Amino acid sequence: MNYLNQKYSTVIVGGGIIGCAIAYELSRHGHKNIAVIEKNSTIPGLNQSSTNGGVIHSGIYYPKDIEPLKAKLCVLGNKLMYEFCKKYELPHKRTGKLILARNSQEEENLDFFFQIGIENGVEIKKISAKLAARMEPNIGTVTSALLVPSTGSAALSPLIEKLKELAKTDGVKFFLGTRVNAIHAEKTKFIITLHTNSGIKSMKSDSVINAAGLYSDEIAKMINPSNNYQIDPVRGELYKYNPTSRKDISFKGMHLYSIPFCYYSGTKQIAELPVAEIRKLLRAGKVTKTLGVHVSPFGNFVTVGPLKTFNVGKEDYMTNLKNPEDYIQKVHHLMPGLRAEDLKPHYAGIMAVLKGSTDFIIKRDDVFPNCIQLVGMDSPAWTSCLAVAKYVKELIHK
Repeated sequence: MNYLNQKYSTVIVGGGIIGCAIAYELSRHGHKNIAVIEKNSTIPGLNQSSTNGGVIHSGIYYPKDIEPLKAKLCVLGNKLMYEFCKKYELPHKRTGKLILARNSQEEENLDFFFQIGIENGVEIKKISAKLAARMEPNIGTVTSALLVPSTGSAALSPLIEKLKELAKTDGVKFFLGTRVNAIHAEKTKFIITLHTNSGIKSMKSDSVINAAGLYSDEIAKMINPSNNYQIDPVRGELYKYNPTSRKDISFKGMHLYSIPFCYYSGTKQIAELPVAEIRKLLRAGKVTKTLGVHVSPFGNFVTVGPLKTFNVGKEDYMTNLKNPEDYIQKVHHLMPGLRAEDLKPHYAGIMAVLKGSTDFIIKRDDVFPNCIQLVGMDSPAWTSCLAVAKYVKELIHK
């Protein structure tokens, strides 16, 4: 039987962590006749779901009044991620995180994120430099730190594979190596034209869920040409090192983070402004927040990164890559003993940053309500995936 020519109740465009989590959530709650379309030939494929740091974020970076979905879904997603990984015996660890401040300006920013964490219901504590140094003895000179116990790590591929496996068991059909060429939307159905290895095919569906990541803006416009979402791809590159190679770079296993900062959405220049002004610009969508370069446990080694490269294509993983020296400058205060020769390339990923908005977009399409658009699903979408899937299910049931 050619399943491509069947009519489906729901077609999910995108088989990354978000698409697979939605397929899992819907199918286990009785939704039938679901198809997932994925352009890569494998799941996980080459996308932001499989090329990130594997950090289980806690939810302290997202003010409720500016980024309500990220605030809500990251905190819930953190809890659900640990429960899911424990239930299915997937590799993960609750490591905790230190966010390190070096001076009075960074102390002000530290207090800002401490308050966000409290408002979002995250366990968080401000600690002395002395206590931070006891937790991770090789950190640089700091004035104080935030301790966030709920931050952790999880293996990337096993999580995505398990979500796909469970969804398939519940009857979800996955079509890999399949690209969406066009979507013709009508009031009660969608006709989807697909490019496959065996030629052009078509598929009909009662509803569409756009979980296409970097290509979510293009899919949104196929469905409804009045959508003006624009993804601004941002590449993040990671290096790694062996923490057992030298005593001065040994590592007890906590995530070590700098103070987050913002850059202007247009010029990409760092916005060095007081916290109150940054908050106004965040609300207006004129700056984008980044967590900066961090030092994180990743299996038997430690990752350093990501350094951001702007103005790249959606598939540009290799042009003008950063050098080890670039990373050493950025993490000297986190791990001062680290040298350029310690670092080995790990991988690069490209984030689906949405121009003009810092929060997730998860909503019914304005013209075609049987389509749910998920756009701008950058960090912390990986942590939030199971909470995002629940949110989508609730949206469908409204």
